[in-house]
Amino acid sequence: MKAIITFEHSYLTAADFDDGQDFDWLIEQNFDVFRIERKQQRWQLKVRHYIGVIGLPSGGQVEILPKLAQAQITHAHEVTQTRQWVQQMLTAVWQALLPKSLPNLTNQRLINPLAPNPPPINHSLSLSEWLQAYFWQGFAQYVPNQQYQQFEQNQPYLQGKLLIKEQLQHNCHQPHKFYHQSENFVMDTAGNRLVKTTIERVIGSMASSPLSSPLPPQWQAVGSVAKDLYDTLFSQALQELTALPSLLAQRNYTFISFCYALLTLQQASSQGQFLTPTWLVNMPFAFEKWVGRKIQQQFAAQNFELVEQKRQPLTVQQGLTIKPDIWLKSADKLIIADVKWKKTASSNDISLADMYQLLTYASEFDADEAWLVVPTLSAQLMAQQIEFCQPKKTRFYLIPFAVTQGCLNLFL
Repeated sequence: MKAIITFEHSYLTAADFDDGQDFDWLIEQNFDVFRIERKQQRWQLKVRHYIGVIGLPSGGQVEILPKLAQAQITHAHEVTQTRQWVQQMLTAVWQALLPKSLPNLTNQRLINPLAPNPPPINHSLSLSEWLQAYFWQGFAQYVPNQQYQQFEQNQPYLQGKLLIKEQLQHNCHQPHKFYHQSENFVMDTAGNRLVKTTIERVIGSMASSPLSSPLPPQWQAVGSVAKDLYDTLFSQALQELTALPSLLAQRNYTFISFCYALLTLQQASSQGQFLTPTWLVNMPFAFEKWVGRKIQQQFAAQNFELVEQKRQPLTVQQGLTIKPDIWLKSADKLIIADVKWKKTASSNDISLADMYQLLTYASEFDADEAWLVVPTLSAQLMAQQIEFCQPKKTRFYLIPFAVTQGCLNLFL
């Protein structure tokens, strides 16, 4: 079945699909990733700021990639280049994609999670194939959590502890039976159910791929759960990890949180069905988190403290607050950064609304520097100072973030 590859801001019509019913189905779903429009007497879907994969009823897929406009480049080259840096970005930001409704669960843990082993960066793989390779790599290192569970049975043999009261109650007239209690390891734990649900709802339809791994037989007894129980299940899985040795708990935590992030990125159909693989990531949010992590790495040796979304009161009566994307402070410098997923090649491309926002951040935080961080494909495009008609205490810069290298292009 043909896989459809498209980009942000592109349009999809019925002509793009081998099976026209797939297009009709997408119209009915009203996914957040699309805006439905009608032009020249035909329906079309405008792709918004999301990346990911949507499974189709026919068995095909729509792969959505981010768009950074380039001149004189073929579609195939653009797909190859984009897949490569998107894989790097997703590797870095999986932890940040955990829902904000559970901000304290990981902070309350005594376990310090290890950084996940990077998956293979392979631009020849589609996002769904790469995701599958990432998943099975983590699955191979995951040690299923098992717990003792008590079973009471009435059988013609004794195994474990004889329950005297129950024996007298049930077996007075059948002395050949023994009412006993035994303890066995079971795999049907919260963490394992989270993993099994991910396999069935996110990875499942790719099981025929040569990249997949057969599921061991003991996993057949592990159940999956409904979507409204994901939060509860993840909370229970974190509690289970506290009983494991530290190194094992760290490794399992990385994989379980990855599974949880995948499940929460899903969008069900209008009938509540999950067509795998379907997962969507808000691109401006993912880019913002990627930039934050890379800034932290670039400034790690300079004793800067970094805080994302640092709140600052703005008004007394209304209780309004502001929160710049990045607050970066050293002993003698405070930098405020606003991250935008927008094509901005020079200061001339900055919108008035974005400039107002950066000016407000700089003023309210009394910053030494204020950065507007934007994506670029060029490794040569360097930081540019933004000049104002009236002098400002704060120095303002347009800072390009080179997506292919995954770093800020600072000053020469």
